[in-house]
Amino acid sequence: MGFWNRLIGTSGAERIVDARAAGSRTPRHWRADEKHADLCCDPRVAAQTLLMAMDNAAELGFVPRREITVDDIDFDFYNGAEGFRLEHLSALLRLREDDGTPVFPRTVHFDPECVESNDAYVNLLWRVAEAAGSTDRFTQVHSDLHFGPFFSKQPVGELHYHLDGEPVRLDVAVEGEWADPEVVRQICKDATPEGHRWVATGDFAVHVWVPEERADEIARIFASEDTAAEARLAGLLYEERHHGPHRHHEHAGAAHEEPEEAAQQDPEGRRDDSGPRPD
Repeated sequence: MGFWNRLIGTSGAERIVDARAAGSRTPRHWRADEKHADLCCDPRVAAQTLLMAMDNAAELGFVPRREITVDDIDFDFYNGAEGFRLEHLSALLRLREDDGTPVFPRTVHFDPECVESNDAYVNLLWRVAEAAGSTDRFTQVHSDLHFGPFFSKQPVGELHYHLDGEPVRLDVAVEGEWADPEVVRQICKDATPEGHRWVATGDFAVHVWVPEERADEIARIFASEDTAAEARLAGLLYEERHHGPHRHHEHAGAAHEEPEEAAQQDPEGRRDDSGPRPD
C-alpha cells in the first residue's frame, strides 16, 4: 500500500478513499460478452440523466469519440441515476472501449499496479504524451529499474528523457508492481501542452489535459465527485458489513414460510395431516 500512502501524503487528498484500495469493484464499460442486466432505475430517467451529463461534459470541452448510450453506464454501480448524476463527469471519463482505449480524447486511465517490466515508465510516458498531444517534446526516453539478480542492491530505478531538448533524470522508487506516484505526477506535468493544465481525479485513476481557463472549474468538479464517491463507497461497506454482500429480498419471503410449516407439525415433529381433506 506504499503507493496510496505516498499519493495521499503528497497530494492533499487525505479524505479520498479509493475503490481499488478498499477492495471493491471499479466502474467499467459493458463488455461485448457480458449479459446486460436490467437497469436498476427507470430507463427514461437514466436516458435523461445521461443526456444532461453529456451536455455538461460538452460545455467543459469533453466530447467523446463515439455516441454514448445508457448501455455504456453501469447505473447499478452508482446506485441509480441520481448517484450517477453526482459523479457524472468522472464516470463518463472512466468509460473505455473493449481494448482499453478511453472513450474521451486527451484522457489517460492509470493503473497503479502497472510496473511489469524494466521499460514500464517508458511505455507510460509515451502513453501520457500521446494522450496529452505532446509526443514531439520528448526524445531519448530510457528507464532502468535494475530488474535482475542484483535488484536488492539497487532498489531505486532511473528514468531519463529529454524534454524540449533539455535532459531530465528522475529517481524511481521500485515497489514491485506499484508505480511511483511522484514520477507519474512529474510525467503528467511535463507532458502538459502550452496553455493547458493537467488535472486528475482524487483516486489518481483518471488524468486529463484541459485548457487553462477551465482547469479550476474541472478540478472543483472532480473534488465534489470524489466526495460523492467516498460517500457511496462508505454506504456500500456499511451494507456489506451489516447485511452481507449477497443480501436478497427473496430470502425474507422464504423465512416467513418456516412458521407456517412448523404449525403443520405435531409436538413430536411429525407433519399433521389430520385437517380436512378435499373430497
